[in-house]
Amino acid sequence: MRFFPFRALIFCVLLPPLAYVGSIQILENVLHNRYDHQLAAVYAVDTKALFNGNVRLQDAIRKNVERFVQNKKLLRWGVDLDIVIKTSKGIYLYPYTYTAAAPFADVEDSLEIARDNYQKLNDGLIRSVDVQIEHNRPLSNAILALWIGIALLILSFFYRRGLKMFRRETAARQGLIDDLDSKRRNDLNRLKRLEVQRNQLADKIDTMKTELAHERRKATANEDEMIADLIELEEKISEHEEMKGRQLEEIDALKDQIKTLEKERTAKDRQQTKVADSVGKRFSTLYKNASVHNRAINGYAGLTEELKIKAEEIIHQLNADPKKVQIKRKVFGKKNRETVFEVIFAYKGRLYFRNLSNNQIEILAIGTKLTQNKDLAFLSKL
Repeated sequence: MRFFPFRALIFCVLLPPLAYVGSIQILENVLHNRYDHQLAAVYAVDTKALFNGNVRLQDAIRKNVERFVQNKKLLRWGVDLDIVIKTSKGIYLYPYTYTAAAPFADVEDSLEIARDNYQKLNDGLIRSVDVQIEHNRPLSNAILALWIGIALLILSFFYRRGLKMFRRETAARQGLIDDLDSKRRNDLNRLKRLEVQRNQLADKIDTMKTELAHERRKATANEDEMIADLIELEEKISEHEEMKGRQLEEIDALKDQIKTLEKERTAKDRQQTKVADSVGKRFSTLYKNASVHNRAINGYAGLTEELKIKAEEIIHQLNADPKKVQIKRKVFGKKNRETVFEVIFAYKGRLYFRNLSNNQIEILAIGTKLTQNKDLAFLSKL
Protein backbone atom coordinates (compact mmCIF):
# COMPACT_ATOMS: atom_id res chain seq x y z
CA MET A 1 0.00 0.00 0.00
CA ARG A 2 3.01 2.29 0.33
CA PHE A 3 3.09 2.85 -3.44
CA PHE A 4 -0.68 3.13 -3.93
CA PRO A 5 -1.42 6.61 -5.45
CA PHE A 6 -3.86 7.91 -2.81
CA ARG A 7 -3.33 11.54 -3.78
CA ALA A 8 -3.85 10.71 -7.45
CA LEU A 9 -6.99 8.77 -6.50
CA ILE A 10 -8.41 11.75 -4.58
CA PHE A 11 -7.51 14.05 -7.49
CA CYS A 12 -9.17 11.73 -10.01
CA VAL A 13 -12.30 11.46 -7.84
CA LEU A 14 -12.63 15.25 -7.56
CA LEU A 15 -11.60 16.03 -11.15
CA PRO A 16 -14.73 14.82 -13.07
CA PRO A 17 -17.40 16.77 -11.09
CA LEU A 18 -15.33 19.96 -10.80
CA ALA A 19 -14.20 19.86 -14.42
CA TYR A 20 -17.76 18.99 -15.50
CA VAL A 21 -19.20 22.05 -13.73
CA GLY A 22 -16.46 24.30 -15.10
CA SER A 23 -16.86 22.93 -18.63
CA ILE A 24 -20.64 23.44 -18.52
CA GLN A 25 -20.21 27.08 -17.44
CA ILE A 26 -17.54 27.77 -20.07
CA LEU A 27 -19.59 26.11 -22.82
CA GLU A 28 -22.69 28.08 -21.78
CA ASN A 29 -20.72 31.34 -22.03
CA VAL A 30 -19.28 30.38 -25.43
CA LEU A 31 -22.70 29.39 -26.81
CA HIS A 32 -24.26 32.54 -25.35
CA ASN A 33 -21.73 34.78 -27.14
CA ARG A 34 -22.02 32.82 -30.38
CA TYR A 35 -25.82 32.70 -30.43
CA ASP A 36 -26.09 36.36 -29.43
CA HIS A 37 -23.74 37.35 -32.26
CA GLN A 38 -25.57 35.16 -34.79
CA LEU A 39 -28.98 36.34 -33.61
CA ALA A 40 -27.99 39.97 -34.14
CA ALA A 41 -27.66 39.25 -37.85
CA VAL A 42 -30.68 36.93 -38.10
CA TYR A 43 -33.51 38.75 -36.37
CA ALA A 44 -33.09 41.88 -38.54
CA VAL A 45 -36.08 42.16 -40.86
CA ASP A 46 -36.90 43.62 -44.27
CA THR A 47 -37.65 47.29 -43.45
CA LYS A 48 -39.26 47.86 -46.84
CA ALA A 49 -42.02 45.32 -46.10
CA LEU A 50 -42.43 46.77 -42.60
CA PHE A 51 -42.76 50.38 -43.72
CA ASN A 52 -45.21 49.36 -46.48
CA GLY A 53 -47.40 47.74 -43.82
CA ASN A 54 -47.28 44.31 -45.48
CA VAL A 55 -46.24 42.50 -42.28
CA ARG A 56 -46.15 43.26 -38.58
CA LEU A 57 -42.75 43.64 -36.91
CA GLN A 58 -43.36 40.89 -34.34
CA ASP A 59 -44.43 38.44 -37.08
CA ALA A 60 -41.28 39.06 -39.08
CA ILE A 61 -39.08 38.68 -35.98
CA ARG A 62 -40.87 35.48 -34.97
CA LYS A 63 -40.29 33.83 -38.36
CA ASN A 64 -36.60 34.74 -38.40
CA VAL A 65 -35.99 33.59 -34.79
CA GLU A 66 -37.87 30.32 -35.27
CA ARG A 67 -35.85 29.64 -38.42
CA PHE A 68 -32.68 30.40 -36.41
CA VAL A 69 -33.67 28.02 -33.58
CA GLN A 70 -34.58 25.18 -35.95
CA ASN A 71 -31.10 25.26 -37.49
CA LYS A 72 -29.32 24.73 -34.11
CA LYS A 73 -28.64 20.99 -33.72
CA LEU A 74 -27.23 21.40 -30.21
CA LEU A 75 -30.71 22.23 -28.93
CA ARG A 76 -31.66 18.59 -29.50
CA TRP A 77 -28.62 17.47 -27.45
CA GLY A 78 -29.69 19.21 -24.25
CA VAL A 79 -29.00 22.95 -24.80
CA ASP A 80 -31.87 25.16 -23.60
CA LEU A 81 -32.01 28.45 -25.55
CA ASP A 82 -34.25 31.23 -24.22
CA ILE A 83 -34.59 34.31 -26.51
CA VAL A 84 -36.43 37.50 -25.58
CA ILE A 85 -36.78 40.52 -27.92
CA LYS A 86 -38.56 43.69 -26.81
CA THR A 87 -38.56 47.40 -27.41
CA SER A 88 -36.87 49.87 -25.11
CA LYS A 89 -40.34 50.70 -23.74
CA GLY A 90 -40.87 47.09 -22.63
CA ILE A 91 -43.16 45.89 -25.43
CA TYR A 92 -42.39 42.18 -26.04
CA LEU A 93 -41.96 41.26 -29.70
CA TYR A 94 -40.71 37.71 -29.13
CA PRO A 95 -42.06 35.56 -27.69
CA TYR A 96 -45.65 36.71 -27.92
CA THR A 97 -49.05 35.11 -28.42
CA TYR A 98 -49.51 34.94 -32.17
CA THR A 99 -52.96 35.47 -33.67
CA ALA A 100 -53.50 35.26 -37.39
CA ALA A 101 -54.43 38.64 -38.78
CA ALA A 102 -57.09 39.02 -41.43
CA PRO A 103 -55.99 40.18 -44.87
CA PHE A 104 -55.62 43.91 -45.07
CA ALA A 105 -58.70 45.34 -46.69
CA ASP A 106 -57.64 48.88 -47.27
CA VAL A 107 -54.76 51.27 -47.29
CA GLU A 108 -55.62 52.70 -43.86
CA ASP A 109 -54.89 49.36 -42.14
CA SER A 110 -51.53 49.09 -43.93
CA LEU A 111 -50.68 52.62 -42.87
CA GLU A 112 -51.58 51.83 -39.26
CA ILE A 113 -49.34 48.74 -39.28
CA ALA A 114 -46.51 50.65 -40.97
CA ARG A 115 -46.85 53.45 -38.41
CA ASP A 116 -46.76 50.91 -35.55
CA ASN A 117 -43.71 49.14 -37.06
CA TYR A 118 -41.91 52.46 -37.48
CA GLN A 119 -42.67 53.49 -33.90
CA LYS A 120 -41.31 50.22 -32.47
CA LEU A 121 -38.18 50.34 -34.61
CA ASN A 122 -37.66 53.95 -33.68
CA ASP A 123 -37.91 53.05 -29.97
CA GLY A 124 -35.06 50.57 -30.42
CA LEU A 125 -34.98 46.79 -30.01
CA ILE A 126 -33.40 44.98 -27.06
CA ARG A 127 -32.50 41.28 -27.36
CA SER A 128 -31.74 38.90 -24.50
CA VAL A 129 -30.19 35.46 -25.01
CA ASP A 130 -30.02 32.94 -22.15
CA VAL A 131 -28.23 29.61 -22.78
CA GLN A 132 -28.36 26.73 -20.29
CA ILE A 133 -27.07 23.18 -20.73
CA GLU A 134 -29.49 20.76 -19.10
CA HIS A 135 -28.13 17.96 -16.91
CA ASN A 136 -28.55 14.28 -17.73
CA ARG A 137 -28.87 15.04 -21.44
CA PRO A 138 -26.66 13.73 -24.27
CA LEU A 139 -24.35 16.80 -24.37
CA SER A 140 -23.86 17.08 -20.59
CA ASN A 141 -23.47 13.31 -20.26
CA ALA A 142 -20.84 13.30 -23.02
CA ILE A 143 -18.86 16.04 -21.21
CA LEU A 144 -19.05 14.13 -17.91
CA ALA A 145 -18.01 10.87 -19.61
CA LEU A 146 -15.04 12.65 -21.21
CA TRP A 147 -13.73 13.90 -17.85
CA ILE A 148 -14.34 10.52 -16.20
CA GLY A 149 -12.30 8.88 -18.97
CA ILE A 150 -9.47 11.40 -18.49
CA ALA A 151 -9.51 10.78 -14.72
CA LEU A 152 -9.36 7.01 -15.26
CA LEU A 153 -6.40 7.40 -17.62
CA ILE A 154 -4.54 9.51 -15.04
CA LEU A 155 -5.31 7.03 -12.25
CA SER A 156 -4.24 4.11 -14.45
CA PHE A 157 -0.90 5.82 -15.13
CA PHE A 158 -0.14 6.38 -11.43
CA TYR A 159 -1.31 2.87 -10.50
CA ARG A 160 0.97 1.24 -13.07
CA ARG A 161 3.89 3.38 -11.94
CA GLY A 162 3.32 2.39 -8.29
CA LEU A 163 3.04 -1.28 -9.28
CA LYS A 164 6.39 -1.13 -11.11
CA MET A 165 8.05 0.50 -8.08
CA PHE A 166 6.59 -2.17 -5.79
CA ARG A 167 7.87 -4.97 -8.03
CA ARG A 168 11.36 -3.45 -8.21
CA GLU A 169 11.53 -3.09 -4.42
CA THR A 170 10.23 -6.63 -3.90
CA ALA A 171 12.84 -8.01 -6.31
CA ALA A 172 15.63 -6.07 -4.58
CA ARG A 173 14.47 -7.24 -1.14
CA GLN A 174 14.26 -10.84 -2.30
CA GLY A 175 17.76 -10.58 -3.79
CA LEU A 176 19.13 -9.28 -0.49
CA ILE A 177 17.44 -12.10 1.42
CA ASP A 178 18.89 -14.68 -1.00
CA ASP A 179 22.38 -13.18 -0.64
CA LEU A 180 22.18 -13.26 3.16
CA ASP A 181 20.89 -16.83 3.12
CA SER A 182 23.67 -17.91 0.77
CA LYS A 183 26.28 -16.23 2.96
CA ARG A 184 24.84 -17.92 6.05
CA ARG A 185 25.02 -21.35 4.41
CA ASN A 186 28.60 -20.72 3.31
CA ASP A 187 29.57 -19.68 6.84
CA LEU A 188 27.91 -22.78 8.29
CA ASN A 189 29.80 -25.01 5.86
CA ARG A 190 33.04 -23.26 6.71
CA LEU A 191 32.31 -23.65 10.42
CA LYS A 192 31.75 -27.37 9.93
CA ARG A 193 35.08 -27.69 8.10
CA LEU A 194 36.84 -25.80 10.89
CA GLU A 195 35.23 -28.05 13.48
CA VAL A 196 36.53 -31.10 11.61
CA GLN A 197 40.00 -29.56 11.39
CA ARG A 198 39.91 -28.71 15.10
CA ASN A 199 39.01 -32.28 15.97
CA GLN A 200 41.75 -33.56 13.72
CA LEU A 201 44.24 -31.19 15.35
CA ALA A 202 43.08 -32.26 18.80
CA ASP A 203 43.55 -35.91 17.86
CA LYS A 204 46.94 -35.11 16.41
CA ILE A 205 47.95 -33.21 19.55
CA ASP A 206 46.87 -36.13 21.72
CA THR A 207 48.85 -38.48 19.53
CA MET A 208 51.90 -36.25 19.72
CA LYS A 209 51.57 -35.96 23.49
CA THR A 210 51.45 -39.73 23.69
CA GLU A 211 54.51 -39.94 21.50
CA LEU A 212 56.21 -37.30 23.63
CA ALA A 213 55.53 -39.26 26.80
CA HIS A 214 56.82 -42.38 25.13
CA GLU A 215 59.94 -40.60 23.98
CA ARG A 216 60.54 -39.20 27.44
CA ARG A 217 60.43 -42.70 28.86
CA LYS A 218 62.99 -43.71 26.30
CA ALA A 219 65.12 -40.65 27.07
CA THR A 220 66.69 -42.34 30.07
CA ALA A 221 68.21 -44.90 27.72
CA ASN A 222 69.41 -42.52 25.08
CA GLU A 223 68.98 -38.97 26.38
CA ASP A 224 71.36 -37.30 23.96
CA GLU A 225 69.58 -38.67 20.88
CA MET A 226 66.15 -37.83 22.18
CA ILE A 227 66.86 -34.21 23.12
CA ALA A 228 66.72 -33.08 19.51
CA ASP A 229 63.57 -35.13 18.88
CA LEU A 230 61.94 -33.77 22.03
CA ILE A 231 62.73 -30.22 21.05
CA GLU A 232 61.28 -30.82 17.59
CA LEU A 233 58.15 -32.38 19.02
CA GLU A 234 57.69 -29.55 21.49
CA GLU A 235 58.01 -27.02 18.68
CA LYS A 236 55.41 -28.89 16.63
CA ILE A 237 53.12 -29.06 19.65
CA SER A 238 53.55 -25.33 20.20
CA GLU A 239 52.79 -24.63 16.55
CA HIS A 240 49.69 -26.82 16.65
CA GLU A 241 48.55 -25.18 19.89
CA GLU A 242 48.90 -21.76 18.29
CA MET A 243 47.04 -22.95 15.20
CA LYS A 244 44.34 -24.41 17.42
CA GLY A 245 44.02 -21.09 19.28
CA ARG A 246 43.71 -19.15 16.04
CA GLN A 247 41.07 -21.55 14.73
CA LEU A 248 39.12 -21.33 17.99
CA GLU A 249 39.13 -17.54 17.69
CA GLU A 250 37.98 -17.83 14.08
CA ILE A 251 35.23 -20.27 15.15
CA ASP A 252 34.03 -17.82 17.83
CA ALA A 253 34.01 -14.99 15.27
CA LEU A 254 32.01 -17.13 12.85
CA LYS A 255 29.51 -18.00 15.59
CA ASP A 256 29.02 -14.29 16.33
CA GLN A 257 28.58 -13.62 12.61
CA ILE A 258 26.00 -16.43 12.36
CA LYS A 259 24.04 -14.93 15.26
CA THR A 260 24.07 -11.56 13.49
CA LEU A 261 22.86 -13.19 10.26
CA GLU A 262 20.11 -15.00 12.18
CA LYS A 263 18.91 -11.66 13.59
CA GLU A 264 18.95 -10.11 10.10
CA ARG A 265 17.05 -13.10 8.73
CA THR A 266 14.43 -12.72 11.50
CA ALA A 267 14.02 -9.05 10.57
CA LYS A 268 13.66 -9.99 6.90
CA ASP A 269 11.06 -12.62 7.82
CA ARG A 270 9.02 -9.95 9.63
CA GLN A 271 9.32 -7.72 6.60
CA GLN A 272 8.21 -10.66 4.41
CA THR A 273 5.15 -11.00 6.66
CA LYS A 274 4.31 -7.34 6.02
CA VAL A 275 4.62 -7.99 2.27
CA ALA A 276 2.23 -10.95 2.63
CA ASP A 277 -0.28 -8.71 4.44
CA SER A 278 -0.03 -6.17 1.62
CA VAL A 279 -0.58 -8.92 -0.99
CA GLY A 280 -3.62 -10.18 0.94
CA LYS A 281 -5.20 -6.72 1.00
CA ARG A 282 -4.53 -6.26 -2.71
CA PHE A 283 -6.09 -9.67 -3.56
CA SER A 284 -9.19 -8.97 -1.46
CA THR A 285 -9.60 -5.63 -3.28
CA LEU A 286 -9.03 -6.91 -6.85
CA TYR A 287 -10.71 -10.33 -6.78
CA LYS A 288 -14.24 -10.16 -5.38
CA ASN A 289 -15.25 -13.68 -6.47
CA ALA A 290 -12.21 -15.40 -4.94
CA SER A 291 -11.09 -15.58 -1.32
CA VAL A 292 -7.40 -16.32 -0.69
CA HIS A 293 -6.27 -18.41 2.31
CA ASN A 294 -3.36 -17.10 4.43
CA ARG A 295 -1.29 -20.13 3.43
CA ALA A 296 -1.83 -19.28 -0.24
CA ILE A 297 -0.77 -15.66 0.40
CA ASN A 298 2.42 -16.78 2.21
CA GLY A 299 3.17 -19.25 -0.57
CA TYR A 300 2.62 -16.53 -3.19
CA ALA A 301 5.00 -14.18 -1.37
CA GLY A 302 7.75 -16.83 -1.47
CA LEU A 303 7.58 -17.27 -5.27
CA THR A 304 9.92 -15.70 -7.78
CA GLU A 305 8.67 -12.70 -9.72
CA GLU A 306 8.06 -14.81 -12.85
CA LEU A 307 6.02 -17.37 -10.93
CA LYS A 308 4.11 -14.57 -9.15
CA ILE A 309 2.99 -13.19 -12.51
CA LYS A 310 1.85 -16.65 -13.73
CA ALA A 311 0.09 -17.38 -10.43
CA GLU A 312 -1.78 -14.07 -10.53
CA GLU A 313 -2.93 -14.85 -14.09
CA ILE A 314 -4.51 -18.09 -12.78
CA ILE A 315 -6.12 -16.18 -9.86
CA HIS A 316 -7.51 -13.62 -12.32
CA GLN A 317 -9.01 -16.41 -14.48
CA LEU A 318 -10.52 -18.13 -11.42
CA ASN A 319 -12.07 -14.83 -10.34
CA ALA A 320 -13.52 -14.21 -13.82
CA ASP A 321 -14.62 -17.74 -14.87
CA PRO A 322 -13.28 -20.86 -13.02
CA LYS A 323 -14.57 -23.12 -15.82
CA LYS A 324 -11.93 -21.77 -18.22
CA VAL A 325 -9.05 -22.84 -15.94
CA GLN A 326 -7.41 -26.14 -16.93
CA ILE A 327 -7.44 -28.50 -13.90
CA LYS A 328 -4.78 -31.23 -13.65
CA ARG A 329 -6.51 -33.40 -11.06
CA LYS A 330 -8.80 -33.58 -8.05
CA VAL A 331 -7.25 -33.97 -4.62
CA PHE A 332 -9.11 -35.64 -1.71
CA GLY A 333 -12.23 -36.17 -3.77
CA LYS A 334 -13.43 -39.17 -1.73
CA LYS A 335 -16.68 -39.38 0.17
CA ASN A 336 -17.06 -37.04 3.16
CA ARG A 337 -13.87 -35.21 2.17
CA GLU A 338 -13.37 -31.75 0.66
CA THR A 339 -12.92 -31.74 -3.14
CA VAL A 340 -9.83 -29.69 -3.97
CA PHE A 341 -8.60 -28.99 -7.51
CA GLU A 342 -4.94 -28.79 -8.52
CA VAL A 343 -3.79 -26.32 -11.24
CA ILE A 344 -0.27 -26.23 -12.72
CA PHE A 345 1.31 -22.96 -13.89
CA ALA A 346 4.74 -22.25 -15.35
CA TYR A 347 5.52 -26.04 -15.25
CA LYS A 348 6.72 -26.11 -11.63
CA GLY A 349 4.04 -23.93 -9.97
CA ARG A 350 1.10 -25.47 -8.09
CA LEU A 351 -2.22 -23.87 -7.08
CA TYR A 352 -4.99 -25.57 -5.08
CA PHE A 353 -8.57 -24.29 -4.79
CA ARG A 354 -12.08 -25.42 -3.94
CA ASN A 355 -15.58 -24.24 -4.86
CA LEU A 356 -17.73 -22.45 -2.31
CA SER A 357 -21.40 -21.53 -2.35
CA ASN A 358 -22.90 -18.70 -4.47
CA ASN A 359 -20.30 -19.10 -7.27
CA GLN A 360 -17.36 -18.24 -4.98
CA ILE A 361 -14.00 -20.05 -4.91
CA GLU A 362 -11.35 -20.29 -2.20
CA ILE A 363 -7.65 -20.49 -3.10
CA LEU A 364 -6.13 -22.73 -0.40
CA ALA A 365 -2.42 -23.02 -1.27
CA ILE A 366 0.14 -21.70 -3.77
CA GLY A 367 3.60 -23.21 -4.14
CA THR A 368 5.98 -25.21 -6.33
CA LYS A 369 6.96 -28.85 -6.79
CA LEU A 370 9.35 -28.45 -3.85
CA THR A 371 6.50 -27.48 -1.48
CA GLN A 372 3.93 -29.88 -2.95
CA ASN A 373 4.19 -32.48 -0.15
CA LYS A 374 3.72 -29.84 2.55
CA ASP A 375 0.76 -28.34 0.67
CA LEU A 376 -0.90 -31.77 0.30
CA ALA A 377 -0.37 -32.45 4.00
CA PHE A 378 -2.08 -29.13 4.77
CA LEU A 379 -5.00 -29.96 2.45
CA SER A 380 -5.47 -33.37 4.10
CA LYS A 381 -6.34 -31.60 7.35
CA LEU A 382 -9.24 -29.60 5.86
